Amino acid sequence: MISRILLLTLLCSGLLSAAERKELPKDTPFSDENTGIVFPPELGKFEKTEIRISSNPVVGTQIRYDGMQAGCSAGIYIYALDEKPGVIPLEEFMQHYRKARQTVLDLETISEHVKESELSGEKEFADKNYPARWDTFSLRSDGEETFQSDLVMILCGDRIVKLRITVPDSQKEAKVDCNEFIRKFCRLFYRDQPVNFQTVKTEKPQEKR
Repeated sequence: MISRILLLTLLCSGLLSAAERKELPKDTPFSDENTGIVFPPELGKFEKTEIRISSNPVVGTQIRYDGMQAGCSAGIYIYALDEKPGVIPLEEFMQHYRKARQTVLDLETISEHVKESELSGEKEFADKNYPARWDTFSLRSDGEETFQSDLVMILCGDRIVKLRITVPDSQKEAKVDCNEFIRKFCRLFYRDQPVNFQTVKTEKPQEKR
């Protein structure tokens, strides 16, 4: 149990220090001024539990949602790639996405709580306004417990929106709740448009150091 808590904290931890953040009410809709997206108090079976905003656009905004099942939480991060934000080209977004994916794959080398990390699925949604990627990983902890961990990244003009959500494989209901959360999260961006992520050929990840 301790290993699970430490692992989930690592995967969903934010980057905001107490000195640079301001916290907003969690039980009301939150409208992000940079993307125009409104994040409701509830998404599926998850409840919004925390919002933190930094004055530094590279650090950006962090939103946390917690599920009803134990050990089921999601972190949403909205940030720019420069302190003077400009529209992010698709190729620059893709480079940033690949680095984020590699960071998850490298968890076994940078965290004592992760013994193995593998990419088990890769999808894309080639929308002209909000291109997105959705990767699913299989993680194994130092306590030999396995997890499903998802990374979703969406390009929104001069901001990137990143979702990280992880759930133990043993909790089947929680996995269903997580998949529903991801779908509802994506619906915030695409509204009435069908959100059909397509499986892409998995790129060979960098060799682990």
